[in-house]
Amino acid sequence: MYDILLEISHAIVKNGLTLSTAGTVVFLILKQRKMKARLKRFIPWMFHDDSEIKPYMHNQLIIMKNQEIIMKGMGLEPCVIILSEKPQGSATNLSKFYSSSWAITTYARIVKKLRKRRNYPMAEKLVVLDPGHGGKDPGASGPTKKREKDFTLTMALKVEDILKTIPGITVSLTRRTDVYIGLSDRAKVANRMKADFFVSIHANSYLSTSHGSETFYKKDNSKSAAQILNKSMVGASGLYDRGVKYGNFAVVRETTMPSVLLEVGFISNPEEEKLLFDPAFQDRVALAIAKSICDYMNVKFVVQPTPSKPMPVSYPIMEVTVHAEPAMKFEGINVSGTTWLPSRPIGEFLGGSIGYKKGQVTINGTAVETMNIGGTGYVTARSLVDSVGARLFWGKENATKVDIYPKEAI
Repeated sequence: MYDILLEISHAIVKNGLTLSTAGTVVFLILKQRKMKARLKRFIPWMFHDDSEIKPYMHNQLIIMKNQEIIMKGMGLEPCVIILSEKPQGSATNLSKFYSSSWAITTYARIVKKLRKRRNYPMAEKLVVLDPGHGGKDPGASGPTKKREKDFTLTMALKVEDILKTIPGITVSLTRRTDVYIGLSDRAKVANRMKADFFVSIHANSYLSTSHGSETFYKKDNSKSAAQILNKSMVGASGLYDRGVKYGNFAVVRETTMPSVLLEVGFISNPEEEKLLFDPAFQDRVALAIAKSICDYMNVKFVVQPTPSKPMPVSYPIMEVTVHAEPAMKFEGINVSGTTWLPSRPIGEFLGGSIGYKKGQVTINGTAVETMNIGGTGYVTARSLVDSVGARLFWGKENATKVDIYPKEAI
């Protein structure tokens, strides 16, 4: 009894709690004489010395030996090793045959699954976007009868257009058309797909004077994501920050992955209703949401629009003056409160060496955060001036004006 317990313990330590371990346990039990005697009464054919069984056993053991060799070549070790000795004349070795066969079959299935998983893109993160409401559920309506379900679908499609250009991100939507999907079904879609992150997009509604953006979460593992997305969304919308809040909403409660619910603005507020359906506002907020999703998932944000379909995003223009000899004016853009500049014309005018490697702009050989817009590489104003040793000033009276002074002019 001591020996069998020792062998079972060794099998568990070596292989863990797997089907292969279970096969080994069955094999060890079958080795016990008392167990054999009991089994002979119920399944005597397993222990019958039949000349027809011997050749079959011999062939199967040869096949299993070959399987063992193949598995070792894959770097896997079978739970039970098939000995090279010839099978004995008695069919009592069938117990060893069946347990060994089970172990090898189990490992073969595991290998097949592992080989399939190796074919998946290792760095891909799946994001599920959920446009709130839809179909028979219009959501809230604004003073001019604009509907929440239309806003949410437009926003989700815009965020998707940006994210699908990001290497390392895969995007899926709970709906792409004006259809109704139940709240629990939305969560089930994301759970079934084993998504890494879930974002539900909505427009708020209460009083005509209610205003601002806010973000809700339910699970503790979603709070940091809510904070990151809310900060970026508020920065892009320019609306009052209502903060990050705990909310027991079905879509964030029933999803198994980190999940947040965004309330971009109040559709019940006449001014915010107008903003929510302004394409420039939508593009700005969609870009901020996409970038914050990448920030949370630790995926490098490099926008690369496809040539056949330029990225449908417009930005507030920043007036940039480089005070060199002679002074030159350029145009930058404002993205979520950050000034982005076209890297090559300004960088080279300031004396920097501008390159492009693996989707990123390099300044004096150092890669910096990049957005590719219409074939032009944009970098943040701060990273550009720091790389070339310039000084940057934003207008005190006009926040859309930027002044840059070259190193020699300082």
